[in-house]
Amino acid sequence: MGALNRLLKGNLDTKLVRVFILQILAISVATVAGVYAAALVVENVLVREALNGEADHFWSHYQEDRDFPLPNTNNLRGYLARGSDYSGVPQWLHGEPAGFGRVLEEPGSRPVVHVTEHGNERLYLVFDEVQVSALAFYFGIAPLTGVLLLIYILTWVGYIMSRRAVSTLVKLADAVGNYDFRAGQFQKFRPEDFDGSAETETLALVNAMNQFISRLELFIQRERNFTRNASHELRTPLAVIKANLNLLKRFDEPERRQAVIERMSRTVADMESLVETLLLLARESESKLTTSSMVLNDMLGELLEQTGTAVGKPQVETAIHARGLLEVDAPERVLAIVFTNLLRNALTYTEEGRVDVLIDQRGVVVRDTGCGMCEADLEHMFEPFYRGHDRSNEGYGLGLAIVRRLCKRFGWDLSADSELGVGTEIRIDFPRARFQPFAERNED
Repeated sequence: MGALNRLLKGNLDTKLVRVFILQILAISVATVAGVYAAALVVENVLVREALNGEADHFWSHYQEDRDFPLPNTNNLRGYLARGSDYSGVPQWLHGEPAGFGRVLEEPGSRPVVHVTEHGNERLYLVFDEVQVSALAFYFGIAPLTGVLLLIYILTWVGYIMSRRAVSTLVKLADAVGNYDFRAGQFQKFRPEDFDGSAETETLALVNAMNQFISRLELFIQRERNFTRNASHELRTPLAVIKANLNLLKRFDEPERRQAVIERMSRTVADMESLVETLLLLARESESKLTTSSMVLNDMLGELLEQTGTAVGKPQVETAIHARGLLEVDAPERVLAIVFTNLLRNALTYTEEGRVDVLIDQRGVVVRDTGCGMCEADLEHMFEPFYRGHDRSNEGYGLGLAIVRRLCKRFGWDLSADSELGVGTEIRIDFPRARFQPFAERNED
């Protein structure tokens, strides 16, 4: 991963340098084109207009005074041809047509020449080439060069800032690459650990990565929950199948063997439904769980018998005490998981005495006369893998954690009370349950 980060950084640096060079080239080309355009403007516009003005000035005075002197300054020279007399005109200007352009005076010298005619007389105005170049420099190259240098400086500053931003990105990529998900500790990134932590872009990247870590932690936790829940919940049906296989070995009568086979078939069907439910719960697909109206009295009776057979403690008495019929709208398999865990937990930790299930208008109470729990155990009893002070019984401490998770998910109120050496009472209240007292049922 370090090599990948170095490659990433190298590629980013290369791209930044390439962009910087392309910007410099583009700016240089634009500047050269601008300077050339400025030179053309100076020569073809400014100088042309200046020479036109000089010619008009001369002709206006020459008409009044034939002896009006020709222009003769450091930058401008004037020559006049009268009819066919070109004696006052240099040889290299002979034959030059009227207009504006450059003429070869001598090797290396091409001054700007402006020729005008007035009657049969021709005026030649020669503007010094050196002065034209100086004007082009002062009015074109010098200002544009300053602008070019300023643009270069700004581009370099942008390059430095871009490298700094890329450096932050590379550091973040390196931190992600070295992140150890197998350690099981999903620590969030801190913006101050990276350069430019106050920049909005850096904060956005760090926050996005922290959100990804949170989602990944949630997904991994779901998979772990599924593995733990599946291994825990399949113990009871597997114990039932094992017990019935032993019965099949002892029974010779076809009727009794058929009853055992039917019981095993129901258990296998329950296992399939259980696995499907756990898969749905692991993927948080509550909408795919089929909700139906369930009368808990009948379900609890069947679950109590099934769990008692699996745990195998005939010395513990069990009973259901109902004041009426309690009807709940919920997925059947979820209710089965919840109450199977409560009943199995009560039977497991009760060596002698009884386990009672109480049904009233608020919900269901599972009460046992087992070993009970102290206050410290009671505070942690719903945490995964917590088994309290009594570790003599087999188990992984997952049953009550599964119960709490499902109750929280479906909005059921879960509470517990326990006393060491006396027993434990766990209650589930269903806020939207419907209750029909037995008195009303008898009247019907």
